[in-house]
Amino acid sequence: MKIVVSLLLLIALTAAIIGCTQPASSGASPAPVQTTVTTPEATPTTEVQTSAPTPAPTEEVTTAPTLSSIFPESSGMKNIQTIVGVGDETVTNVSIPSSYWELWYTADPLTTGGQDVQSPSGSYSAVFPSLTIKIVDHDSGKVIDTIQPPGGLDTALWQKNGDPRPWSQKYYSGNAVYDFDISAQNLRLYTIEIHVPS
Repeated sequence: MKIVVSLLLLIALTAAIIGCTQPASSGASPAPVQTTVTTPEATPTTEVQTSAPTPAPTEEVTTAPTLSSIFPESSGMKNIQTIVGVGDETVTNVSIPSSYWELWYTADPLTTGGQDVQSPSGSYSAVFPSLTIKIVDHDSGKVIDTIQPPGGLDTALWQKNGDPRPWSQKYYSGNAVYDFDISAQNLRLYTIEIHVPS
């Protein structure tokens, strides 16, 4: 008889422990677990109560993660967002947690200068690589800045005058959420990084 009672208590205790270790789905504190074990008629009822400990409230601290950067390190700055692509893209809800931040970017053109390309109809037209980054305040929809590489994306010119990449822009308005509308044509790849003070 004692074996049956011990076995039932062991099963109840195991169920209580397993129930307490399951993650809460709503983010709220887990509800206390109450288990009642009933034994055969000859033995009095035994009740076991276990409660999950209530976690102490914690202060939520928001810090920007540090990502590795392909750009030269600037003193006291860390990368919090990297955007890599080849074509048009919109990246939304980028939170800038400081009042000063920098946008670093580079692009690898697919073509050199204004190369002639023949269309299916037989006509020729110049093809120019391009990259445009529009920074938009997420809440108001106001365009904060529109960025294009100074001098364009002409690798033939870069061979004569030196490669200007990467480019960077500094901003003194942050502590906000921004969207980045990126327009890219005739590029192998572009990379954009957002750096904030570390």
